[in-house]
Amino acid sequence: MLTTKKKRTACKVLEIRNLTESTAVVRFERQGFEFEPGQYARVGVEGDPEIRDYSIYSGSNQDYVEVLVRRVEDGLVSKQLCDLAVGDEVSVGGPYGHFKLIEEVRDKPLLLIATGTGISPYRSFTESYPDLNYQLIHGTALLEENYEAEFYGENYFHCVSREEGGDYKGRVTEYLKTLEIAPDTNAFLCGNCDMIYEAFDMLQDQGVPTARIHTEVYF
Repeated sequence: MLTTKKKRTACKVLEIRNLTESTAVVRFERQGFEFEPGQYARVGVEGDPEIRDYSIYSGSNQDYVEVLVRRVEDGLVSKQLCDLAVGDEVSVGGPYGHFKLIEEVRDKPLLLIATGTGISPYRSFTESYPDLNYQLIHGTALLEENYEAEFYGENYFHCVSREEGGDYKGRVTEYLKTLEIAPDTNAFLCGNCDMIYEAFDMLQDQGVPTARIHTEVYF
């Protein structure tokens, strides 16, 4: 079967926003790049053949595109992206993916569950659709890894596993065991595959139909 190769575009970096020593938001020109919140782009340094997939962090209503990048020191893309400066260029392709917030559920209560940088598509969801009724449960190892939690206000709940602080001491799945989740919940799971598998089973055990559980595995 023939497939159409999507064109890649060179876009100038507009801002690098360091959130922790190992994580940064890279903002670059949009240049007509159209996407739906929850989709991802393939991003690399312009002129370098190495590319990686990054969920889009910014809203579809912005005139720029942002991705949240976790630096891997021996990685072939993430370190290079984090070390870019304003005016440098990235190569961008896409969009790709089906982890989207379809119109039929945007007016319903949403349970958004993430680990680490798996919070990225939820930032795009909530920035694109500011009237969503949602709770965001975010699991990280460290307190500082809340990745601009102030944006979500009271809708954000932070589970921290390796140090004191946050709203709950422990893993996301441990916290989920304390909740009663209504069967009509529309749940989205993004991040670590072990969390997704465990949370998926827990939601099903509470009567949430498979069709209402949406997943995006990061690692």
